[in-house]
Amino acid sequence: MPELLFLLLPVAAAYGWFMGRNSLKHKELKGRANVTRNLSSGLNFLLTDQEDKAIEQLLELLDIEAATIDTYLALANLFRRKGDWDKAIRIHEKLHKLKLPKLQAQHIQFELAKDYYSAGLFDRAEYLLQQIVSCEPLREAILKQLFSIFMATHELNKAVALAAEVEKTKSKSLRIALANMHTQTLQDKLSDQTQHEAYLPTHSVHLAEIASRYPQAVRPRFELAKYALLQQDIVTAKGALLSIIKQKPQWSADLLPMLSQCQMDADEWYQLLTLLADKHHNISARLLLSDWLAEHGSTKAAEHYLLDKLRQQPNIRLFQKLLQLRQHDSAQAAEVLSSVEELVNAYLASKVLYNCRSCGFKTRQPYWLCPSCQQWETVEPISGVDGR
Repeated sequence: MPELLFLLLPVAAAYGWFMGRNSLKHKELKGRANVTRNLSSGLNFLLTDQEDKAIEQLLELLDIEAATIDTYLALANLFRRKGDWDKAIRIHEKLHKLKLPKLQAQHIQFELAKDYYSAGLFDRAEYLLQQIVSCEPLREAILKQLFSIFMATHELNKAVALAAEVEKTKSKSLRIALANMHTQTLQDKLSDQTQHEAYLPTHSVHLAEIASRYPQAVRPRFELAKYALLQQDIVTAKGALLSIIKQKPQWSADLLPMLSQCQMDADEWYQLLTLLADKHHNISARLLLSDWLAEHGSTKAAEHYLLDKLRQQPNIRLFQKLLQLRQHDSAQAAEVLSSVEELVNAYLASKVLYNCRSCGFKTRQPYWLCPSCQQWETVEPISGVDGR
């Protein structure tokens, strides 16, 4: 008899293991059924516009099923896009309390910071973002969000303090933004100086440093040229302006009047205008080139040049210039010019001269920061516009 019991022990152990496993499966299935039931209940609340109850129901599931985090992130982002920032914040705050892998936790913290930013809670958003700004996969996006906060709070000096983090990225737009904010802080400092003229040399040195560090940006070189001209530093102004024109020939209409103050050699000036007029079809360069021809050649040469360009590309500014040249030869032409000039001015007053290459915002005046999409140096002259 004892021998028989001994032989039955393995059978009993196997039976116990089998029943125990079935019991665990039963509990697991029961737990999943509860999750499914609660999830269905939460979705039902959403469908019946009972969002507060839906959120409470769905948040309870976080304690049971943390594997569905992506679903909750999608739901929170949906609320944020709808402007329901308080609901998005509640979901992200609940997710933020879970014990998750570091990168996933940082991603949730970033999303929570964006909620705070959307809700106007800039200090909370900045605090969370500063904690994770060194997160490699998210660094660029975090810096852009921080820069948006600094622009909203007018604390551009904080952006300058993050220069080392910007250097760790490959982002051109971040470098341009940092250069502009750094330049703006210098401009603000200059306006606060009691002895404005005495500070100009130091100001120019700082601008030159920024321009050298961030060659992608236009504004530091533009400001450098402007202040160099004030100090009669023709060499610095000329170098800065020519480098911008080489990089951004579409800005020629805005830069050529400044460059004309740099006492360029007549041949050098002619070559530059010819390049801009022929290769980049710049109207301002063609107008200035006609002046050069009238001064160094003859009025007839200038007229022939304008007629040739008008045949290639009809343009009201070129036509106006042609009339101005001919008014000296005929009183009748002078009368025509006076009446045409009014029409020309009315026409040009309605022309859009600049647009944002990022969002398409249109304007008659330049902006370093697009008023629409808040991107730096994306508002540029429209190519081919009359007079540009």
